[in-house]
Amino acid sequence: MRYVKLTFLLGVLFACTKSEEVKNILVFGHAGMGLSMDNSIYHDNSKEAVSLALNLPTSNGVEVDVRLGADGTLWLYHDEWLEAETNGKGCVSDLSDQDLSKINYQTLKKEKLVKLVDVLSLLHEDQQLFVDLKPVNSCQNERVDFERLKEAFEEQLQGHENQVKIICSYEYWLNELAAEYEVLFSTDDVEEGKKMIQKHPSIVGLVIRNAVIDAQDVRWIKQQNQTVYLYDIRSLKRIRQAYGKNPTGILADDLRNALGERGYAL
Repeated sequence: MRYVKLTFLLGVLFACTKSEEVKNILVFGHAGMGLSMDNSIYHDNSKEAVSLALNLPTSNGVEVDVRLGADGTLWLYHDEWLEAETNGKGCVSDLSDQDLSKINYQTLKKEKLVKLVDVLSLLHEDQQLFVDLKPVNSCQNERVDFERLKEAFEEQLQGHENQVKIICSYEYWLNELAAEYEVLFSTDDVEEGKKMIQKHPSIVGLVIRNAVIDAQDVRWIKQQNQTVYLYDIRSLKRIRQAYGKNPTGILADDLRNALGERGYAL
């Protein structure tokens, strides 16, 4: 009987300790309520998905994918080609605001494409928005104009600069963006990520796929006074695995379960 009681107490103690560690990890909705999730109520990167994610209890914010339109407006859209997910054709970078505003996703709810400015106002005071910058116009097989991109951010962040972090996978834009905003380098290669945070001390950390990094690498990155956020976390098993690595935060595709596992009482 004593052995059973001791085992029970140790189990409770372990659970409490684990909870103390996990509850400090920030949790964000990946592309709103998840990227390409069949069971999601709304399409990723839609205004509806972002709003729902931001209004879940203790959500720290969301990550969205952003592209520059032909009129210099920043729009939310993940894929390279509009045909992949919408009733539109071509690329966001080649279309005017008028054309983009008429496009909707090929879903039952037919959510419209949305501008970045229209989701910024949904943020609560203590929440953050991660902007995953898509630098390429695939229709023209070229990178978007960086000067126009910078102008767009300056004009359209609307006083939310302190709530926005930019995710960038293109090394040559890192330092210039980091002069104005908090910037994280996105990569699927741990060694490349380590190299970038040493080469570009102006950035604040990494966004990296959960499957390619372990707890030791996460610890090393944090020891460099850098942040590390994990993504591509779709199942309860992967959520628990990601929490076990103790990153700064996770971009969760199953946001409800991720928040539940962390615990609502922060």
